[in-house]
Amino acid sequence: MRSAAATLSKTVTLSWLTGPIFDKELRISSRRKRNYVLRSAYLAILLLALVLIWVEMVGSRNANITYQASRLYRAGLAIISTIVVIQFFAAQIFSVIMLSNSISDEIYHKTLGVLMTTPINSLQIVTGKFLSKLLQIFLMMGLTLPILGIVRVFGGVPWDFLLASFCLTLTSVLFAGILSLTISIHSKHAYVVIIVTLLLLLLLFVLLPLFGAWILYEGFGLRENKIVTSICLANPWLTICLELVKLNEPGVGIPAFFGWGWNCLGTLAVSAGLFIRAVCVVRKKALLQACGQLSESKKRSRNPETNAGAAKIRHIQGPPLLWKEIRQPMFNIGPVKKTLLFLFVAGCLIFSYFIFESEGGLDEEYFHFLYSFIFVIIGVFFTTVFSATTITSERSSRNWPMLLGTLISDSQIIIAKTMGVLRRSAPIWLLLIGHIMFFSFIVRYIHPVAFFQILLIIIPIILFVSASGIMFSTLLKNTTSAVVMNLIFVVVVWAVIPFLAAILSIPSGSGDLVELVVALNPFYHLGMVLEQTAGSHNAHDSLSELQYYWIIDGEAGFFVTTLWLFVIGLGYLFVSWLMWILTKNILRTKVFR
Repeated sequence: MRSAAATLSKTVTLSWLTGPIFDKELRISSRRKRNYVLRSAYLAILLLALVLIWVEMVGSRNANITYQASRLYRAGLAIISTIVVIQFFAAQIFSVIMLSNSISDEIYHKTLGVLMTTPINSLQIVTGKFLSKLLQIFLMMGLTLPILGIVRVFGGVPWDFLLASFCLTLTSVLFAGILSLTISIHSKHAYVVIIVTLLLLLLLFVLLPLFGAWILYEGFGLRENKIVTSICLANPWLTICLELVKLNEPGVGIPAFFGWGWNCLGTLAVSAGLFIRAVCVVRKKALLQACGQLSESKKRSRNPETNAGAAKIRHIQGPPLLWKEIRQPMFNIGPVKKTLLFLFVAGCLIFSYFIFESEGGLDEEYFHFLYSFIFVIIGVFFTTVFSATTITSERSSRNWPMLLGTLISDSQIIIAKTMGVLRRSAPIWLLLIGHIMFFSFIVRYIHPVAFFQILLIIIPIILFVSASGIMFSTLLKNTTSAVVMNLIFVVVVWAVIPFLAAILSIPSGSGDLVELVVALNPFYHLGMVLEQTAGSHNAHDSLSELQYYWIIDGEAGFFVTTLWLFVIGLGYLFVSWLMWILTKNILRTKVFR
């Protein structure tokens, strides 16, 4: 009788599925301060966006009551659309980051094999890790429900849109999370898992749909409505965009059926397939580790006959840590995979250039601003992730106390880690440099001076983001925490602070504070430089004809603009130096945590 009751209780409570791993992860998560900080920061960003939109669209208290009432409808649409977009992408990014080391930590610390010697099975391991991290994401998503419910009172937002956005966000988070967990089985570095997962998401939901739409339109002559309907069935990113367009512009010719429900079912099916594969692979990895078996690659690496050259001692010159850092690749993959990756990236760029050329947009400034903006965003993201893992990776591998026990000074450690970040992120920044050089010195669609001015913009921000990442990597123990905090820091500095400045300046009616903040923003500098130097109509102007629009003082010439960019760059370098000094002072605190 007791056995039947225990079986029934186990079935009802789903303990047979979650197991003790889920209970342990929940207990740990409830004690971690970073989860509370993450939810507080997320809610603060949403409230800032809400207040900014409200003040901008409804107006101040002195405005006419009739005017305010007439604007409530548009304000409700804008607020809900903004919250849905932020939640949709932020939840996926956080799920990728949180699950980036879920299985790799167990494999790397050799605890996965120990778990398989207990009654815990691979299904419970994967389920416990997966659901415990996603529960934090769901709690974060739950913070927006009261805001969405209150704003809907203003009218104009149907409940089916809220249901569609919630379901699309939920299924997208499940897919992104299980994809990150699956990749973490095969890679021990969290930053590699984060980058590879986000690149795969961009490939699946941006690049492949664009390529498929172009093939269907040019090759098969399908109409745009049919192309959109076909792609939306397998693309939640495009589906949420069309739902937003349908909400804000109901008169636009959006197809009546693009099946967000079918999209959710398809995403769930793919996620279930990845989940089953992850369970099988985790079981195989755990059994191999429990039995002490090695893969063939590790056996070959330990065979002195087949790898005799590896036993030779290499003599180096200069600081050894610097030598090690500058030789660490961005991804630890073989030459064949590197070649394939290079060909894939080059093919995507050439294909996109071909499409823009067929539309006659290569000689327009908006094309070069779009590409430069994307390259800078990707470069900042890679630099943010790489820098935030410099010290935490040493701690996770138990090398940090040993490194601090050597004769290498604190300054040499910081310099070596910074150079390592620059070395690993260089291929990403070369995309921007190559684009500007190609269209400046070969095609001549960009003025050549743009190359030097953009260098004045990106070099300080690379060092700025690297310094902040190393600082957070020293302050925090966990790689995930360091990456999240560095990302939040970058967003606050270059996005949230301008929002705050705009909010604070609205009551007074003075835009001096906003103008000052925007004038220090590197993305504004990038747009300002390309607006004047990009395009065939600007590429052949003389230096005296170049007039840059500064939001503070209006137009300025080439020499004044270049000098101001140099001064702002020195300011970013000074702040970077202060963060390096702070990092040096705390480098040897809490060594064994």
